[in-house]
Amino acid sequence: MSLRAACALAFLAAVWPAEGAVQRARYLMGTVCEIAVPESHASRIEIAFAEAARIEAMLSTWTDDSELARVNRGEQTPSQELAAVLAKADDWSRRTGGAFDPQVADLVRVWRTRDDGALPDPAAIQAALASATIEEGGFGKGYALDRMLALIDAPEAMINFGGQIAVRGEMRATIADPADRDRPAIALTFSDGSLSTSSGSEKTFVVGDRRFSHILDPRNGEALPPRGSVSVIAADAFSADILSTALYVLGEDDGLRWADDNGIAVIFIDPDGNVRRSARARERVRELVPIDPKFILKD
Repeated sequence: MSLRAACALAFLAAVWPAEGAVQRARYLMGTVCEIAVPESHASRIEIAFAEAARIEAMLSTWTDDSELARVNRGEQTPSQELAAVLAKADDWSRRTGGAFDPQVADLVRVWRTRDDGALPDPAAIQAALASATIEEGGFGKGYALDRMLALIDAPEAMINFGGQIAVRGEMRATIADPADRDRPAIALTFSDGSLSTSSGSEKTFVVGDRRFSHILDPRNGEALPPRGSVSVIAADAFSADILSTALYVLGEDDGLRWADDNGIAVIFIDPDGNVRRSARARERVRELVPIDPKFILKD
């Protein structure tokens, strides 16, 4: 089986596996997870789903009985596995200058980004910034994708976990219009890695005359405005998951500079349809082509 002809919409749910593949889906971590593998390796799909369920039970802050929820309440110390995951997340926080920070659970709470959104008062924001409570949303799916793919011993495989894709082999994918996730904007080909997209337009709320996205800046506690999307292609899904958010926080100019300084493949799409990419993206991503004529490749 070849995944060359496979297609997925980044941060969309739909995936079309190559001919001869077995595809199954499961609802996990609050979204749909889809796996496509050669028929000869179909038995590995349930093993991968079970691993995702195990990780959800460890990391979810949507329930009170996960390991991370208990650690956040100070009821236990993290296991060796959880400690290692959090250490990796903390390392990315350091490397991105705080543009990514796992300790944002109280910011998520005061901005109510899991619900309809709300504008907190400055004192609440400052109190949330001082909190060390961890939110898994910026790295949980990425960690699960890496663990799942490691358990699928097939030469080619694809997992689409709520729009973040991990692939072994080569595939053709599309990134959606930041303003309309049902419309593909650009197509690209990549191999052996993960594609993660963060879009501030995906979930927004309005307070007065200001529109906010669900993406928060951990450095100052502010909710960011909608400003297009950021897609990262990395060798592992954990890094791609974190960096798509961190580079959205940094913004297009600073994000591209950081990506070039650190060898990261990133694609920015701004609200006007301009598409810019880092030097590493020009090397790692092949056949990048706008699908909708309103999107223009600027480099």
